[in-house]
Amino acid sequence: MSDKYRFEEIKEQIKELLEEAIDLVPDHARSRAESYWYSHISTSLDEDHDYMSGSMCSMQDTLEEFSDIDNEEDYE
Repeated sequence: MSDKYRFEEIKEQIKELLEEAIDLVPDHARSRAESYWYSHISTSLDEDHDYMSGSMCSMQDTLEEFSDIDNEEDYE
């Protein structure tokens, strides 16, 4: 398994676990959780979220850098 593929799998697993975690949060604490840790983690993964801001370097950005390296190696 390539490092790029495993990295993408890990990103998707984190997204799944993040959704599972927020679903476990009691209703009275959900708003605060969504405003802080949930939003920070979500925006750090990729742009697939409902928040206005994003991350300066998300996991998706790093995944795309794997592709840049793959493309450079193809030209060599």
